[in-house]
Order: sequence, then structure tokens, then C-alpha cells
Amino acid sequence: MKKRKRFLDKGQNGNPIKRTLISRVDPLNRFKHWYMGGVSLFRGFFRVHAAKQTIAIILLILLVAFIMAAFYTNAGEFVVKVDREMARDGFYLSEIPNFDEKLITLHADALVDATNISIYNIDEDVMDIDGEHHSDDVFAYTFYVKNLTGETKDYRYTLFMRNKTQGIEEAAWIMLFHNGKQEIFAKANKEGHPECQYSEFEFPFQEYALHPEKQQGMISNRNPGYITQEVIDYHDFDSLNGIYQLQTVPFASEKTICTGLRPDFEHDGMDKFTVVIWLEGEDPECVDAIIGGEIELAMSFTY
Repeated sequence: MKKRKRFLDKGQNGNPIKRTLISRVDPLNRFKHWYMGGVSLFRGFFRVHAAKQTIAIILLILLVAFIMAAFYTNAGEFVVKVDREMARDGFYLSEIPNFDEKLITLHADALVDATNISIYNIDEDVMDIDGEHHSDDVFAYTFYVKNLTGETKDYRYTLFMRNKTQGIEEAAWIMLFHNGKQEIFAKANKEGHPECQYSEFEFPFQEYALHPEKQQGMISNRNPGYITQEVIDYHDFDSLNGIYQLQTVPFASEKTICTGLRPDFEHDGMDKFTVVIWLEGEDPECVDAIIGGEIELAMSFTY
């Protein structure tokens, strides 16, 4: 019969140390092992907890940065947005018609150091170029709206001023194309009448006018329209017979350029907008006082 080997601890002199029953159940020794194990456990727990907190903080910072990038705008920037409800339902924006990117906010850079021009100086193909396509003195931006809601919907759009300085809005003219039809907007003159321009020649873009007869007409000596003697002297008109009058649509309010309703916008339908902004040199309010002024516009889409 084999004898069991007994493994005993060795003391400093090499002799075995016999463990008594009391030493085996020593409360202090047991507490020491329990405490050290507990400390190790809590150290591990706090390390994991701290790592999770660090990850959460990093994700929060990235989320805030994303929100700021989505909503922050530079000075003079033109911003287009669909509201939260439309975005949730499936309305999207894009600078190109194939909608490679489905966005809910668009940004176009500001036009810097623009000087006054005439509507005759605007390129004829201004509405045919996608995205941002400014010239030296003309802001031009084309974008698209798409309905992917699965339903036929109505929507509203509002073109408005976010900021303006030095009275520059008095001389700013805005031409808005919507699906190939345009309207020209300008702030009403000091007498409260629509701002107008006069010429011996027809004005450009009339083939795209939403209301062609209202936008351009002929004046005469018997029916002078809104022309003033100051304008007659400026152009040196001998007679008003056969003179063309371009009549703008007054701004809707101090801040709002215009609003519009788009009814029956079908699922998978796409609308095209082009916004053109310039300082009209023929506008009587286009004076030296507005030099250095800034104007910021935006466009919003809602139900």
C-alpha cells in the first residue's frame, strides 16, 4: 500500500512547517486574501469603466463636431435646407440631378468683391449649369429637390435674407428659376412701387418668365408706367414710345424675398432651382454707400 506524500511548507531553516487547524482558518489571513482579490477585481472594473467613459466622450465630441459642421455657416454663404419633418419623410437635396449624395443641407460659397452690373451682363446659360457657378459679379447656384417619400406631397419654399449690411439689399436683385421659369425680385423703391428698369431693347430671360406680360411691357408718352424724370434724363430718352419696362416683384417683407407653394409633387419627382443674385447698376439705390456691404441669403423647404 502506497503512502500519500504530504507537501509541507518549509521554514527559514529548511525544516517543514506544520499548519495547524487554527492557522488554516486564520480570519486575518483569510481577510487579507479576500481583500487583495477584491482590490484586484475593482481595479479591473474601474479600468473597464474608465475606458467606456473615454469612448463615450470621444463619440460625443464627434457628434457635436458633426452637428456643427452641418449647421455652421460662413459669412455670406448661401444655405439651402429641408426641415426635419421633410427630411424624415424622404425629401432630399443635391447639386446634381443623379442624386449620388442625398443631403438635407447645401452650402454655396459667398461671392466676394462683386461690383454692380446690368441684367444684360448675366450669362444666358446661367440656369443650365449645376451647383455653384459664380462669375466675377454674379452669384449663381443650381440645386435639385427630390421626393422619395413614396407619396405625392405639397411643399413650400421660402427665400429670405439672413443678414444684410450698409443697405446693400436696396440694390440687390434676385432672379429665381424654378423648373425653367423665372421671376425677378427687388426691394420696392422709396415710393413703394416695384423697382423697374428701362431700355430701348428687349430684356434677357423673357422667354423663361413665369409672368412674361407682367415682367416686361412697353411704355409710351401716354402711359409712362413707373418711369421718373430722373431716369428719362439719365437715359436721354427723346420719347417714351417703344421703350421697354422690366418690372420686378417686390420683396415679400423686410427679410423675406419670396415664398412659393409646390403642389402635387409626385414620388420620385425632381424639381430644379437656380438662384441668381447681382447688384443692379440701373437701380437708383445702387450708390457708393453700399460699397463694402454684405448680404446673406438662405432658402428653406417646409410642408
